[in-house]
Amino acid sequence: MRAKNSAILVLSGFCFCTLMLYFLVGQHRFNDLNQSRSETKAPLHFSGLLRINSMSDFRVGSRKIILCGVSFTKPRQMENIIIERARHDFQGKSLNCKQVGGGTPCDGRAATAFRDAIVAQCFSANQEDIATQMSQRGFLCDLPAQSGGAYVSC
Repeated sequence: MRAKNSAILVLSGFCFCTLMLYFLVGQHRFNDLNQSRSETKAPLHFSGLLRINSMSDFRVGSRKIILCGVSFTKPRQMENIIIERARHDFQGKSLNCKQVGGGTPCDGRAATAFRDAIVAQCFSANQEDIATQMSQRGFLCDLPAQSGGAYVSC
């Protein structure tokens, strides 16, 4: 009986030590995970020529972008007409862009990326915001939840 009690005591001690080690190591790993999540990357700044494939597919250089704070909300039947006008006015313009988080109207309201696209604010060579120009011409509409009402509503 004494050997049985000793075995139970040793086994209990071993389980207790294993459990404590698990909590200590697990807590350390959890803190590392939270720290890596809280470390954010610096927002991207990039330049290139604008290419308009559709009203929801803009490219600056080789990067697919979404203009922060605006979206195409018109009926899809109008898209081809608007694409042609937008291409006429903006296609091939040299743009300088900054990703959300780098001082855009959408900071804190919109994600920095969506699927395979970077969410960004882009400026022409004369420092005009492309989203402002496109919303003023009726090509894109303001998304006030993202932009805070910085652009023209439809």
